[in-house]
Amino acid sequence: MQNPFKNIINNEKLPDTLKNKVMNDIDLIKLSLDFTDLIAIKYPASLQELLNLKNKNKNNQNNE
Repeated sequence: MQNPFKNIINNEKLPDTLKNKVMNDIDLIKLSLDFTDLIAIKYPASLQELLNLKNKNKNNQNNE
């Protein structure tokens, strides 16, 4: 595989196709990180908060 950065150093201008590919790869990485954050952190935290509220409501009803 040819190193595309050797062409950049010689021409000092990034080819548009390579620039688009790099930007698309970065966007895919960002999307993957956001999806992982949603599934691994935010969703379980939301469930835990929901269950805690449900338990508090049960305790309040039992105390009355």
